[in-house]
Amino acid sequence: MSSESWELVPHKGIEKNGIKVYFGMERAVLKSILGSYFPPPKSFRSDEDDYEAEDGTWIRLRFNGDKLRDIEFIGGSLALGDTQLHSGAHWEFLHKMLAKKGYTFRETEWLGDGFDFETLGINIATHEQLGGDEGDDGIEWVIASSDWAK
Repeated sequence: MSSESWELVPHKGIEKNGIKVYFGMERAVLKSILGSYFPPPKSFRSDEDDYEAEDGTWIRLRFNGDKLRDIEFIGGSLALGDTQLHSGAHWEFLHKMLAKKGYTFRETEWLGDGFDFETLGINIATHEQLGGDEGDDGIEWVIASSDWAK
């Protein structure tokens, strides 16, 4: 894969270079699409597929039955327009940039850790929030979900 960022498409999923990973897509279809760009996925749970590329991209897809429900972005570059959400992003800067664009957040009500951006349909958590070093506000994950606000 190229070094360009994946792009968050709020309430739909992510995309990059014409590759669309959207909520509701079937697992077999996603395996076929992503198989050209990633090694075969690892599956530690029956409802999850982990896609990891040599460039550091790590995406966990979670399914409800056969349909994509959640996208957990764990490694690599994910952006919303010109704002980097993951690779090299830090909470202190990130939340200010998103606020300038009109996106508000709250302490999570959806997961155990992080901050919810309801208008984007995502949860963002820092390394510190997930047990990392105190003061480490680097972004650990960005999770998007089809049923985030339900």
